[in-house]
Amino acid sequence: MTRKDKIKPRFSVGLTPDQVSRLDEIQRTRTRKGETTNRAVLVREAVGFYLQHQPDLVGSRKAIARDLESKIDALDAKVEAVAQRLDTFIEMLRRRREGG
Repeated sequence: MTRKDKIKPRFSVGLTPDQVSRLDEIQRTRTRKGETTNRAVLVREAVGFYLQHQPDLVGSRKAIARDLESKIDALDAKVEAVAQRLDTFIEMLRRRREGG
């Protein structure tokens, strides 16, 4: 399957002259570095990057990071609760040893 066969859906998007100018500058920079690219590839990369960083898109890096952070926060709370119970238990043992 060729690359062209993989890219089926097409639609038009209007860009500002400044956006086109920036795309062209990126294209020129990459061409000077020996990378062959065009506006369509750059726009696909930009859309892919944007989608990967959306917090409300399931499977995006932001969504995964947010989910992971909430799990870490929950785990931290549990560890803190266990640590407090352990401190209480150790204090109780000290008192018993001292005869109190």
